Amino acid sequence: MVRGSSSKASARHLARLARAYAEGGRSAAGAVNVGGLARLPGGAGPADGGRLAIARKEVASRAIATSSAGAQAQAQAAVKLEQAVAVVPEITTDLFGAVSAGCTDAEAGVFKNIDGHRHEDGRYAAFQAEVGAFVGAERLFTDPVRTFAYGTDASFYRLNPKMVVKVHSEEEVKRILPIAHKHGVPVTFRAAGTSLSGQALSDSVLLKLSHTGRHFRNYTIHGDGSSITVEPGLILGEVNRLLAGHAKRHKLPVQYKMGPDPSSIDSCMIGGVVANNSSGMCCGVSQNTYHTLKDLRVVFVDGTVLDTADPHSRESFLRSHRALCDGVSALARCVQADRELTNLIRRKFAIKCTTGYSLNALVDFPADEPIEVIKHLLIGSEGTLGFVSQATYNTVPEWPNKASAFIVFPDVRAACQAASILRDETAVDAVELFDRASLRECEADEDMARLVPDILGADPMAAALLIECRGRDAGSLEANIDEVNRALLRHGLPFGAKAAAPQPLSAYPFSHDAGVCKTFWDVRKGLIPIVGAAREPGTSMLIEDVACPVDKLADMMIDLVDMFQRYNYHDASCFGHALEGNLHLVFSQGFRTKEEVQRFSDVMEEMCHIVATKHSGSLKGEHGTGRNVAPFVEMEWGTKAYELMWELKALFDPGHVLNPSVILNRDPDAHKKFLKPSPLASELVDRCIECGFCESNCPSRDITLTPRQRIASYKEIMRLRGLPARSAEQEARLAAFEGAYAYDGNATCAADGMCQEKCPVKINTGEMIKALRTQEMADAPRANRLAGWVADNFSLLNAAMPRVLNAVDLAHRVVGPKPLEVVSRWLNAATGHFVPVWNPYMPRGAAPVVAPPPPAVSAEGRGVPRKVVYLPSCVTRMMGPSGSDSETASVHEKLMSLFAKAGYEVVLPAELSSQCCGMMFNSRGLKDAAAAKGAALEAALLSASEGGKLPIVCDTSPCLSQIKAGISDPALRFSLYEPVEFIRHFLVDKLEFTKVRESVAIHVPCSSKKMGIEDAFAKLAGLCADEVVPSGIPCCGMAGDRGMRYTELTGASLQHLNLPPGCADGYSTSRTCEMSLSNHSGINFRGLVYLIDEATRPKAPAPTAAPAQA
Repeated sequence: MVRGSSSKASARHLARLARAYAEGGRSAAGAVNVGGLARLPGGAGPADGGRLAIARKEVASRAIATSSAGAQAQAQAAVKLEQAVAVVPEITTDLFGAVSAGCTDAEAGVFKNIDGHRHEDGRYAAFQAEVGAFVGAERLFTDPVRTFAYGTDASFYRLNPKMVVKVHSEEEVKRILPIAHKHGVPVTFRAAGTSLSGQALSDSVLLKLSHTGRHFRNYTIHGDGSSITVEPGLILGEVNRLLAGHAKRHKLPVQYKMGPDPSSIDSCMIGGVVANNSSGMCCGVSQNTYHTLKDLRVVFVDGTVLDTADPHSRESFLRSHRALCDGVSALARCVQADRELTNLIRRKFAIKCTTGYSLNALVDFPADEPIEVIKHLLIGSEGTLGFVSQATYNTVPEWPNKASAFIVFPDVRAACQAASILRDETAVDAVELFDRASLRECEADEDMARLVPDILGADPMAAALLIECRGRDAGSLEANIDEVNRALLRHGLPFGAKAAAPQPLSAYPFSHDAGVCKTFWDVRKGLIPIVGAAREPGTSMLIEDVACPVDKLADMMIDLVDMFQRYNYHDASCFGHALEGNLHLVFSQGFRTKEEVQRFSDVMEEMCHIVATKHSGSLKGEHGTGRNVAPFVEMEWGTKAYELMWELKALFDPGHVLNPSVILNRDPDAHKKFLKPSPLASELVDRCIECGFCESNCPSRDITLTPRQRIASYKEIMRLRGLPARSAEQEARLAAFEGAYAYDGNATCAADGMCQEKCPVKINTGEMIKALRTQEMADAPRANRLAGWVADNFSLLNAAMPRVLNAVDLAHRVVGPKPLEVVSRWLNAATGHFVPVWNPYMPRGAAPVVAPPPPAVSAEGRGVPRKVVYLPSCVTRMMGPSGSDSETASVHEKLMSLFAKAGYEVVLPAELSSQCCGMMFNSRGLKDAAAAKGAALEAALLSASEGGKLPIVCDTSPCLSQIKAGISDPALRFSLYEPVEFIRHFLVDKLEFTKVRESVAIHVPCSSKKMGIEDAFAKLAGLCADEVVPSGIPCCGMAGDRGMRYTELTGASLQHLNLPPGCADGYSTSRTCEMSLSNHSGINFRGLVYLIDEATRPKAPAPTAAPAQA
């Protein structure tokens, strides 16, 4: 509804508004068109479709509110326009597959600053020439593949940038922005690309600060951790881990964390957190960026830098940008003098609101302090006012004492009333709301059904609250829990999932058990991916994000559920942050036909009406305005506040260079243009929701493509291949994609599956790449014959490789490192990356495997047989320690020593020299050879383990993972162990440990992480050293021998290795990973068994009692 004016004035305004819309948006109201439809220079003029519907709803709503006969007449007139406004015109598809309602074509070579109309007219060439003078060509991309891949984000929109620039520093941004301003080239900043509203997209120039190595990743923790200065390329969850490490290292009494805690916390970057004013499940309004920001550095469009923490910078800015500062102060005075507008702003920001600009900055700070106002206006501005290069946050305590309860109610109203009570009467920390559709997913979870049994068969409108309380200590936690329980009981609320079978509140107790709490919160976090995974192939997953005053939450939720039912969104669910009246609406939507786009248009119009007009809510609570609701900002805020936002934009960015079309957009149909398709490509990846969570785990993210980008690019290849008749431009585009994908998509993919660990819908992009490699190998008979020969004669390779490695090590000692590196790099290039590149940490040959004699004391004499099958992997049978390592024994010798200390008899599989798990074949797509070796090894292990009765230890984690994935006999499935697992379960109680190191680094291989033994790895190392430092590297990029053949892959991943001073050696459980880690850290990494063998001795037998004296 229109706000910020009296009801009579509003009625008069609405009358003009309805007429203006009916006439196509024209008015004679002076410089600004009625309804805020003034044409920007080069911008879109008024359009009718969506605005007419909005006008109709605004008029109708105001008529109901005022009972004005004139307003009712206006409403009736507006309703007559409904048929004209509801129809989506024919849809069009652009070169990049994006779907739009209506025609988006524009005259070639004519530039207009509108999405789809930013054509080259010479400005981009001029921009590229100037920027290219100081940004290397390797960081400036104009090719169709990288621009497409890097332009993909988590939203359901697609705009393809003409240029992507990987920026490395604030200094570069300072130089780029004035060039962009001079040539009128719009730029958009991109951090992690996890934003959901289309704010990180551009069809102009994308300035990418993510995946640029170690750039934009500096930080400073101040004092006890109660404040921290961070750069925009740091991941939010990573910052929390840095704060936790600081508290642990300095033994501080209080651990701190960042206030914002969105569900993307382990993927989103600080740049986006600031730009979107992100919040989350537990942060609410009080701990979002706006309220926890202390200072920032910002680069303005003219290249000027303001550091709000530096008094000299503030004073200089006040002098150099007097017009901007005076303009901001003037707007602040104007707003503060307008009681109605001030009250509106305060009311809007009492709940979560990221629609439009942070107008609360104009009322929260004195008008004569423009720097403070500017600082807070930048928060949530989505890169449209300036570039934030650094932010200092006041952090919040992370109390260690927590408890959670999952309380079920027979209907939504009771649940929402409970949330309102908890907000008003308690200090509860988090309250999450589940609707009936969400509870249906809980019913399918065995642990949830066990913990909260009455959710089974819940009433049709049942709902639940997931509540968390925290405390500085156990006493304060219990006091907070008691406060919550008393508040809920005091108001006589009904409890239980069925009205006919009420339950006492005691049926839903608070649990202090970490496992139970994790079950509750994992279900909450899993609601979004459940919809994403179950959606119809070819559709996209949409996540809308709305909020309203908590006392209206029940009514709004009921209206939204009804809306989804009427529009046949059967998979839709509503859940969210109940304390803030914030709901997430998750549903699947296709954009393949006019009818699907029509349904999307209709539901968006009605949703906006329900939220903004009917319930006075926020169309975006925490996800940012973006393009998604930019056409509806005026509906939510009213014309006065809306035009105020345009004035702010003009003050900061008069040329509309900074992320135009975002937050403020004159095109009423912008939300239904450039919709991203979801073409089918492979069953392995069709469920991808392109959220980008996977990217931070990918070793190739800084050099080629991430998993999200690999999938998006492959989908584009399949879309182009599937076109019935390709134009010449489409043919050229397909050829470019296929050519580039061979290296960017395929060759540099480690295929380790670490992307799956962070993927909400559990997609392993590596499996898709392996499938592509298998398809390639199907057309390569010579490669298959060679692989078959190697597999059949593997013992020859096993015998020859140690000799070759010893010869290379000898050559290294004789001629030095440089000649070997030069020759190996030449051979690598000449053979198409077949020959590995040598490095100084290449191993010597391994010693032969010799089974030790049986222990002196019979295992049977102890009552428990101590017998183990040991499979030294082909890697450890061939590769010993590095020539530079003081250790000379091979991995298998160290593990044999541990077995002997614990009194274990060791059994080796038959024909050991011929055994291989098949990984070296499988990773190359040579499936037949891999299957043959896997089957032979399985038979040998079955025999050696007496049908799976004996435990089997494989000393290399990736090999064990391959074995587990390939075995067919269930008898072996629970008999297989990697070293950490076996030592933890079978040897720890039989060995005496002594700490032999002050500090050690550990790197847990990808396969071990996927098997869930990361904590056990650290605990074992902690028995041997005072300090254990994780590598912090999700995947080293070695991927068997791929990292030796594509050294840029390990180089890109391990540039992020940051070990503390004094750390002299490191440990892992994969020999090839250890080689690469050594090469990039300068210290020798070796198997963890080396450290454990050095730190242990056999446990002394318990003393026997002396015989009794007669």
